[in-house]
Amino acid sequence: MDEFRSGLELATDDELTVLTEVLFRPRFNPIDYAIGKDPFDVRCQDRHQWLDDIEQRFRFLAADGMTILRGESHLVGYRSILMRLCRYLNVHVTPSMPTLDIEAEVFLHVLERAWDQLPENQRVLMTKNVTDSLQRVSLAHPVPPALQRDPIRLMLKGSGIVMVNSVIRPWLLQQIARQFAIQAATYQAAQRTLVKGGVAIATHWQSRVAAQMAKRGMAVSAARYGAARSVLAVVGPALWIWFFADLGWRAIATNYYRVIPCVFTLAQIRLLRYEALPETTI
Repeated sequence: MDEFRSGLELATDDELTVLTEVLFRPRFNPIDYAIGKDPFDVRCQDRHQWLDDIEQRFRFLAADGMTILRGESHLVGYRSILMRLCRYLNVHVTPSMPTLDIEAEVFLHVLERAWDQLPENQRVLMTKNVTDSLQRVSLAHPVPPALQRDPIRLMLKGSGIVMVNSVIRPWLLQQIARQFAIQAATYQAAQRTLVKGGVAIATHWQSRVAAQMAKRGMAVSAARYGAARSVLAVVGPALWIWFFADLGWRAIATNYYRVIPCVFTLAQIRLLRYEALPETTI
């Protein structure tokens, strides 16, 4: 089974609703309004068809323009999507890395941006919680002092990768994902009188953080086209043809605005469902 589908299978209905909103809610792309499905209609199907639609939509949005034109978006593998996403985000990975490790690197990259936006008191609290969890486990090998003092920052900045063996790394990633989920759920609860589905709320908030990263690229494109329109009004209709051709190409090019939050959310779902080894055996 493809790693994307296996992650979807782990998602709750609330988490699938978040993914549906990210993938199907009409945004800036005219194709969304021409051939897109309504999120409500997607959610009203049986679970198997719901997952099929999410998977199909994700691959379509993640495919490049030529793949879309050839009608082969359904053939795009999750690993190849992750590799292109890493190039786009400038995340260093190697071809030999397992697919789920690449997904985790994207997850850490997005969390690094979210971490920098958190208030200092929240960073201190989350670091303390992860550090306390780390001190409670029995490890076969001693944990380096630097990792004991500040595990989240070292993991997010990449400095902790060489300090963490392959056994404890998934566990530590899970602890970090859990703390971000708790913090996000607390943030939302303070802003809105919504209590149900704490993990889904956290996923939604963190997806919005990731979407804001991707949105920067959209803002740059909008500014570029705003400048282009004023020039094209002067130079004549020939360049208007180029403008619409370029706009049409962007409509079928990889939609990182939606792909980044989806990969992030899927990685979080997988980490939160990860069955950590008993503390006495790590």
